[in-house]
Amino acid sequence: MKKKVWAACLILAAAAVALCFLLLRPGGSSSGAEVRVDGRVLSSPSVSPEKQDDLRVHITLDGAEIADLPFSEPHTVRILQKNGDENTVLLTGSSVRMESASCDGQDCVHMEEITRDNLETRVMFGMIICLPHRLSVEVR
Repeated sequence: MKKKVWAACLILAAAAVALCFLLLRPGGSSSGAEVRVDGRVLSSPSVSPEKQDDLRVHITLDGAEIADLPFSEPHTVRILQKNGDENTVLLTGSSVRMESASCDGQDCVHMEEITRDNLETRVMFGMIICLPHRLSVEVR
């Protein structure tokens, strides 16, 4: 059992390193994306919180922040890239998870949800990464 956990940790760490290389490459995003929060197109990356919260959900595409949301408010975020890639991030008010993704592997969809209780103990801490779509979700 310990070997499986370590193997999973190593795979996720390798994915995180690969994502960093992708996100830090020059040129930024060439694909563009439409971000919809609760069905409405997001015109700026930040959504003001209705109530003060110490945790925020930062969503980045190709290293550029495309959404900044309060952790404690429920939202459905759809990221539609011009090349057809699509992800849906679900914020319930007490957790964050990748609801769906149009990539083949579905690793991001199968990652454990992020909660206040597991933020420091999850394998990827406060991050969910969709490597094929160059998308990351981070709670901090």
